[in-house]
Amino acid sequence: MSWKYLLCILAIASFIGVILFFKIDTSKKKYNFSLEPIDVVIPCIKSDMSTLDLAIAGIRENGHNIRNVFIVSSEPFTKNALWIDEAIFPFTKASVANAIFDGDSEQANKYINHKKTRIGWIYQQLLKLYAPFVIPGISENVLIVDADTIFLNPVRFQTSSGAAFFNPGTEHHKPYFEHAKKLIPGFRRVYSQHSGIAHHMLFQRSVLEDLFNEIRNLHNVEPWVALVQQIDKQQLWGSALSEYEIYFNFVFERNSNVKIRHLKWDNSGDLDSLQTFKKQGCHYVSFHHYLRGRKWRQDQRFVKRLYRFLARQGRSLLAGIIGVNK
Repeated sequence: MSWKYLLCILAIASFIGVILFFKIDTSKKKYNFSLEPIDVVIPCIKSDMSTLDLAIAGIRENGHNIRNVFIVSSEPFTKNALWIDEAIFPFTKASVANAIFDGDSEQANKYINHKKTRIGWIYQQLLKLYAPFVIPGISENVLIVDADTIFLNPVRFQTSSGAAFFNPGTEHHKPYFEHAKKLIPGFRRVYSQHSGIAHHMLFQRSVLEDLFNEIRNLHNVEPWVALVQQIDKQQLWGSALSEYEIYFNFVFERNSNVKIRHLKWDNSGDLDSLQTFKKQGCHYVSFHHYLRGRKWRQDQRFVKRLYRFLARQGRSLLAGIIGVNK
């Protein structure tokens, strides 16, 4: 055995030893991240109009390296951002419902027209995932922001190398992962303590291309079709899938450059507290529509209880007066 051959074996053994010692994961995928300025996409419906302009102003003022802000909706709701007509996307609410019900148009129409339908919520998730491919000239870095989410203090969304920062949530909704496992066999929750649901997320085209190719190869249909066909029909009236959980866990499973970065944030229904949250150092607050109505509903329930109590007291008093007169 020549000395050159021995040196070669020693070099290979040393390389393997370094990998094992430092636990270098060679299976992780490398994406071509860029530092191209970020374009923001905010899907919007009419009920979001009370927070929309605040959301636009907040991300423009506080987001680092922001270029354009796009509003995706069925009609223009503001002049403070660029409007993208959702009609340019390769699906509609009707086609999504048809895919969910395997072409049964009667069931699809019933679902769309039901007062408790979630078709708009499902449809909006698809708009977010497809925006980086559909909007002309959009950046490779697309920040999705929910229309009720208002940034209040400065935030960076990328590392110096261009990889995304992710602010994690804490919720764990089991049906999201049951859906994702049907979509991508072997899909798992990467961090037991972290959720991808935090009302905004930086989507990067190279990651989405990888995700979409994976779905296409597995299901032999367009990703949006596969996404909705894997929905458990028992979950159609609740929360059946999550684009944020799919992207978050997919990228952390495949790449070691993306990072968890904690921000201070909150959920609220009180828009009047905006400046208070800002002074407290919150990076952003999501002013959910269902929370904005909570105080009014509580007040309404209190008034009803008070009315019933006074009615009972009045009947008792009346009965006492009648008894005395007898």
